[in-house]
Amino acid sequence: MKIALTADVHLTTRAKNPERYNALENICEQSVARNVEHLIIAGDLFDQETGNYSEFESLCGAYSKLQFHIIPGNHDPGISSKNVTGKNIRVYTHPIFQEVGSARFLLVPYEEGKSMGEGVASVRNMIGGEPWILIGHGDFYGGVTHPNPLEPGTYMPLSKSDLERLEPQTVFLGHIHVPHDPVSNVHYVGSPSGLDITETGRRSFLCYDTSNGTHERVGVETDVLYFQETFFVIPSDDELETLKGQIAAQIAGWDIETADYPKVQVRVGVQGYTKDRGALLQTLEEGFSDFSYYEDQGPNMANLSFSDNDQLEVIANRTLELIEELDWAWRDGREPEKEQVKLAALSVIYQD
Repeated sequence: MKIALTADVHLTTRAKNPERYNALENICEQSVARNVEHLIIAGDLFDQETGNYSEFESLCGAYSKLQFHIIPGNHDPGISSKNVTGKNIRVYTHPIFQEVGSARFLLVPYEEGKSMGEGVASVRNMIGGEPWILIGHGDFYGGVTHPNPLEPGTYMPLSKSDLERLEPQTVFLGHIHVPHDPVSNVHYVGSPSGLDITETGRRSFLCYDTSNGTHERVGVETDVLYFQETFFVIPSDDELETLKGQIAAQIAGWDIETADYPKVQVRVGVQGYTKDRGALLQTLEEGFSDFSYYEDQGPNMANLSFSDNDQLEVIANRTLELIEELDWAWRDGREPEKEQVKLAALSVIYQD
């Protein structure tokens, strides 16, 4: 049997954010097409609590063959069977084991001020010796994570020592909106629709096979695709051609079809030094002419300065070569990034 998993949908109303409902419906459609009978939502199904969840209930009613399992997150800790109803909807307000197919899932709702380990502790006597899968909503403190810029701080953390002590077979988490796998058996589902320009690229949901314990990421058809691109420029006779090549390479890296171009909203920035600000702006506008700018913001050139000093250009190029030769693998995230070092060096050379 296969089940689908998503998280961080952040539903509001269809009128305000139709793209979020459409993304969830696309997951439902693909799940039904794959003969999936269960969809688990690992927290933050809603953006905030409200007194009327009828739009979501209607959506669920349209997919009667699909069972919806909702784990409350930090944005919707108050949802329960009292305020969200439906024959195929179940809300889990307390940690509980749920068997689906041949797999045992422990569903742990978000509780403010508690760790994930404390949530599991309340039902630890039920774990037994059988393999089990943890699904919750919070931060994993055992590997490199992608912080959620919309929510600084710590939310129901799961530690590496928790994993070693409790020994879940697999962990699926909501809260961090970037889909990634910090360690081999811990997986962030990711949000199915970008909430703003900081959540870039294609979105996905997970499809888990209970028969063999494997999972795959399945792309979600979304109404909007966000991308952010920043380019670093140094003065040279071929700087515009170089920039054109960089733009083409970045767009190719988005891995989208031409049919998706109308969905794209992009934020573009450029920093460094140029011999012709006007020509460079035109190159940027031409390079991204097939796409819409996020909130109608054109290319940001606030960090781009003018210089036509050929001698300084030679010094700058050699300096940048030396910076590239440095070993950047030692960084632990607290030191400046390479592009920041380059910009600081150029500021000294050009005496900005």
